[in-house]
Amino acid sequence: MAVAEKTERKQRSIADGQGGAAKLPGQIAQEYKADAEQVIQRLNTMRSTELCSYLQYKQHAYMAVSLVGPAVRGEFIEHANEELHHADMLAERIQQLGGVPIFDPKEIAETAAKAHVNVTQGATVEAMVREDLDVEIRQVNAYMRLIREIGFNDPTTRRLCEDILKDTEHHAAELRDMLSKRADTE
Repeated sequence: MAVAEKTERKQRSIADGQGGAAKLPGQIAQEYKADAEQVIQRLNTMRSTELCSYLQYKQHAYMAVSLVGPAVRGEFIEHANEELHHADMLAERIQQLGGVPIFDPKEIAETAAKAHVNVTQGATVEAMVREDLDVEIRQVNAYMRLIREIGFNDPTTRRLCEDILKDTEHHAAELRDMLSKRADTE
């Protein structure tokens, strides 16, 4: 078999083997009513904030070195892992909708910054907890807005966002409780 023939064979799609190149469907369901491009863009924004949140939690875990640091460090690591899982879930949905998850670190940072999420490093454990709480609150509000906007036009994305929102609200409550316990001991 000649090299040109091998190359041509590799470039064919699954549809080619089915008797010709049929037109591929754009949407999987005819009842999908959302603007897929807009949903992809919003999910990429949320994914960017999740990745920045992951980085911030990881940095805070490395820097938590006070007497209360070890306990808080464990929470930071747990939250970081959950943020990364959220980012993966969002990337999967973006791909299902025909989009491409943002991969470039600079673009991720810029996209998150537009959503007012930046990786920051507080000087104390309390400052770190406050920074993480601020990010979680921003994400809670963003997920709530997105869920309302999507409504019943994209139930799969809505349920995904509701699941992530549940975790995000839980993170925010834990961080708030850490700060209130700190205030009680002063």
